[in-house]
Amino acid sequence: MTDREDTVERELAQLRDKVDEMGSELKHISSLLKGPQNELHDKYRFFDLLREEARQKAETRLDAGMAKRCDMRPECRQRFMELLDENLDLLDRPRISEEDLRKQVDKLDALRSKAMPGRCDGCFDEVNNLFKQQTELMRQLKLFRSREEVRDSIDVLPEERVVKDLLEPLSNPQRMIILKSLNRSTRSFSELSNLTKLRGGNLLFHLQRLSTSGMISQNGGRGDYSLTSRGLTALEMVNDLYQRTSAPALISMSEMSEEGGKVENGRA
Repeated sequence: MTDREDTVERELAQLRDKVDEMGSELKHISSLLKGPQNELHDKYRFFDLLREEARQKAETRLDAGMAKRCDMRPECRQRFMELLDENLDLLDRPRISEEDLRKQVDKLDALRSKAMPGRCDGCFDEVNNLFKQQTELMRQLKLFRSREEVRDSIDVLPEERVVKDLLEPLSNPQRMIILKSLNRSTRSFSELSNLTKLRGGNLLFHLQRLSTSGMISQNGGRGDYSLTSRGLTALEMVNDLYQRTSAPALISMSEMSEEGGKVENGRA
């Protein structure tokens, strides 16, 4: 074998190793996003890594792309990074709405309204591109979809499967107690029995229903029960739905309380 052939062979071997390494990383990422409760902390760690990478990219892009000879550069860079950091903080939410991003766009527009026409265009173009990239990251992580994308997905929603696999398992107070209790830690059968006031076969029925729907899992044959990533997502979305749909009632109660205080003060 010639020196050239030997060099080519080494380079091919290095490429194969690199491909194998990338394949392993992709499999690991996929398992993090789909894994059970004991892997959820790795999933959040993965999200943190993505957030940090996006932040470093924003800093690098701003340092390279913003106008160099401008007295306002330090102040503008700080405000731009504050806005982009707020975008990345949205990754902590189970769902990011168009309203959430609209608020961020409004903040960017408010900054742009104070800029000098023509002179600041390059800096704002850079920030706008970074904003779009962060939005695309939210979309890839399935945290954000536009209202039109949501409507399109609703059109093809499988009714029977949604009711069987999602709504029916959640439509029971005892099963909600089980899911809530597993939100922070694993629980044994006896612990869940004490929490739900259910015994033997009655509790087992509800546990099997949640297990069948993929919302909880049992560690080993008779180990503790834990929340899966599917169960955590369902619980977070139910909580989000409840908070959003209950908001008007909470506001009304608060207003009534304030009005009652005013009346009492008036009588006094």
